[in-house]
Amino acid sequence: MKFLRALALVVLAVLPFDVGGAWYCRNNCDFWVAAYPPSDHRVRSEVYHHGFAPNRQITEAWGLNRYSYATNSLGFKDATPRTVDLRGSGKRVLFLGDSFTEGKGFAYSDTFVGRVAGEMAKQGIEVLNAGVDSSAPVVYWLKAKHLLETVGLKFDQVVVFLDISDIYDQARRYQWDGKGNLIVPPAPQPRVSDRARLWLRDVSIIARFGFVAYDHLAAIAAFVNQRLEISRAWSKPLSDVDSYDRWLYSVTRMVFSAWTFDDDRWRAYGKQGRARAARDMDGLWEMLRNRGIGLTLAVYPWPDQLFHDAEAPRHQGFWRDWAADKNVPFISLFPVFSKDTPRAVMERYFIPFDFHWNAEGHKLVAETFLEQFAPRPPSGR
Repeated sequence: MKFLRALALVVLAVLPFDVGGAWYCRNNCDFWVAAYPPSDHRVRSEVYHHGFAPNRQITEAWGLNRYSYATNSLGFKDATPRTVDLRGSGKRVLFLGDSFTEGKGFAYSDTFVGRVAGEMAKQGIEVLNAGVDSSAPVVYWLKAKHLLETVGLKFDQVVVFLDISDIYDQARRYQWDGKGNLIVPPAPQPRVSDRARLWLRDVSIIARFGFVAYDHLAAIAAFVNQRLEISRAWSKPLSDVDSYDRWLYSVTRMVFSAWTFDDDRWRAYGKQGRARAARDMDGLWEMLRNRGIGLTLAVYPWPDQLFHDAEAPRHQGFWRDWAADKNVPFISLFPVFSKDTPRAVMERYFIPFDFHWNAEGHKLVAETFLEQFAPRPPSGR
């Protein structure tokens, strides 16, 4: 009984700090700090904005699911904390992407990159996953440049999984100075609440239990909030989606993905974001070409595209043409996610109430990628 009382006191003591901190960040921090308050594994980078801390064993929550993964010596998601040989002894493929490539919600071995790594290892090819949540072409370019020029990492091929939300990020989330350089806001000083939380976590077993309990409560609260949003969506007319599918459609987060078919969002941020994305992908391609490193580009749909824009010429078509112009191998996952009705595809391949892939989705992406991946040496236009 005493233990339960102590546990309740810890949760109640931490809750105001976290709620207040979340409100403060929502109004005063940049998007990365707002999404990930100070932690010991998701860290800022003065060069490419944000990434993972190296050599960590991590347990995280995504929705109602808790999962574990590791980071290696380069700060990449991996199966175990390990030291990566910078020069390597064989062929090496580097993956770049955002939360889909990171594999939010899943252990490394269950993500598509982890599955690809397992298959390529049989051929003596090492796979490294540099994908991190909320990344975009500017991050892909700067991170690859940093790895090559500063870290001294050797790799032979780069695979970019270009997300539809990257366009929104390039237009709205990231900022550049007058010379075209990415602005990385200074790391904020830890607040008293953050220091108190970390101190309690480190010195008290009871506090650790409290934080675990709070994580679960926060996950449940987020889940309930999603359900409320979905309920509100039911009351709104959705001309292209029947009522049975509304709960599926309502999780597509249209603000990030509807620019491919919504003219208002295209004018608001899509056109500018895609132009910036193309500029930074040009920079990445040229840098890799000059070093004799191959590049492969992959694209895939969000639920919005499944329902409204199966061909997505503003995204799929544009990047197919970009890749052809630069003789870059192009892999589109649109066809494999369009072999059934949108509802059936979402139920089979997406996390419930989410727009990310589930384990079956990651398996499908890995299998499709392995069938189509055919790297070739870089060349000019």
